[in-house]
This record gives sequence, structure tokens and C-alpha cells, in this order.
Amino acid sequence: MKILEIGSIQKEDGYIYYIHHYKAVAKIEVLTSVISIPISFTVETNPLGIRTVDLDPFPNKIDYPVLPIAKALKLKIDKMAQDGSLPQV
Repeated sequence: MKILEIGSIQKEDGYIYYIHHYKAVAKIEVLTSVISIPISFTVETNPLGIRTVDLDPFPNKIDYPVLPIAKALKLKIDKMAQDGSLPQV
């Protein structure tokens, strides 16, 4: 299992400045096939600067264990937030 990319990222309007809601499409290589699943996630930064990434439940049925996919997606999203490649507007 490998996260190929997270694309079509759209930021949703939010009223709390340190919580950002996003929707995106994740391309994941599972065994011999590539699947695209819509995801929504929240990136929250606490007063100490520590980021927390929360994923909403996956809408599609995936024929692969969900926990490794969720963990890899959270790591990838955290890296993108650290690099500043998530939309801010």
C-alpha cells in the first residue's frame, strides 16, 4: 500500500482560525490496483504549535485494512501542512 498523491484539495470555510477543514481526493496504490477515494480531513494547530490531523470516515468500501491507509494519509497530510502545500484560502 502506497499513497501516490492527494489532489483536488479544497478548503472549506471555518470560523475558528486554528482549525482548517479540507476535502480532497486521495490516489492510493493497493496491491496491484490504484484507487481514488474522496477524503475530508481537519488540521488543528494547538497553542504550542503541535498539529493534529483528523480524518473523517471513508465513504467508499475499501478492500484493504483501513488503519494502515488512515495512518499513511495522516502522515502525508501532516507533511503537506508542514511544507505549506495545503491551500490557505
